[in-house]
Amino acid sequence: MTTLGYALRRLGASIVLLLLLTLLTFTLYRAIPADPAGFLVDMQKASPDQIAKAEKALGVHTPLYEQYGRYLWRALHGDLGIAYQGTSLTPDGGRVGKAVAPAVVRAAMVTGSLVLGGALLALLISIPLGAIAASRPRSMTDRTILAVSLIGICTHPLVVALLLQQFPGNQWGLAPAHGYCSFFGTAGAPAKLDYLALSQDLGCAGPTAWASHLVLPWITFALFFLAIYTRLVRVRMIEVMDEPYIRTAAAKGMSRSRIVRHHALRNAMSPVLTLVGMDIGLALGIALYVESVYRLPGLGLTTLSALNGDVGFDLPMILGVVLVIGIVIIVANLVIDLVVAWMDPRAAESGLRRSAVGRVA
Repeated sequence: MTTLGYALRRLGASIVLLLLLTLLTFTLYRAIPADPAGFLVDMQKASPDQIAKAEKALGVHTPLYEQYGRYLWRALHGDLGIAYQGTSLTPDGGRVGKAVAPAVVRAAMVTGSLVLGGALLALLISIPLGAIAASRPRSMTDRTILAVSLIGICTHPLVVALLLQQFPGNQWGLAPAHGYCSFFGTAGAPAKLDYLALSQDLGCAGPTAWASHLVLPWITFALFFLAIYTRLVRVRMIEVMDEPYIRTAAAKGMSRSRIVRHHALRNAMSPVLTLVGMDIGLALGIALYVESVYRLPGLGLTTLSALNGDVGFDLPMILGVVLVIGIVIIVANLVIDLVVAWMDPRAAESGLRRSAVGRVA
């Protein structure tokens, strides 16, 4: 019952946070002194009647709370509106253009492929390295692992991406240097470049082409987080190895490698999972640099395109990206908290105790 109550409280808090995030974003961008009607008509030549029709077609002629209410209602039904950029008026006073939801979902799949693949690679490397370093503390192996792992975090991801693109990509030809291929579907004509001519879908498809074009982005992404998680696993493993149950297992004759694999490593994973949840926002920021170098049509470059229009900000696209990123971060943290509570019920009890103390205070 304690874990269930903790889960319900976390779910309720997640929903409130998501609503506050969308409301804050909607309010801030509506407060910017720019008229979205400029996406449909020439503001210098258009008559007041034409501007009024454009504002009506965009839905910005009503009070802010009505606009936000309509946006939430449509969002609950999977409709995030139509992007301002590239839109046009129809004879009946409506407008046609690019639907935000499909565009954001496609971009989220690209960013998700980058972040999940890079995070998995970082964990697959850092966890064994941290365990090896912890099993031989203050040895030459320990010092070497820590020194090598620091290279990635000491160098800006943009610099690492450019170096990998130039040498393994362009000069040595070990992996594609830019562009993106879909995992599903069949090969077709290359897609047009995005608004900023930065992202590029090459029109290829298939698991092999998809993975080959993401090899260098995955390595770039993983190198940044390698030192963080290697050091965290090492420190946590050293603490766990001093626990009484570890000494008991060793006294019973269990080999050190078996102790590390079956006892110490599992109990050292809770802080790692917690940090993964906390680093999701940072990971999406790193993804922006990686996408810009390798021309990946993900959420980062989609946001830049929406912010760098000639007329103004593409609010529907920005809100769509913010909503998707917010859902990902909040849901991922919720899942990780529940997994940690399942692995260690004391975490759920601690969370409930903090809530009770807050109510009493």
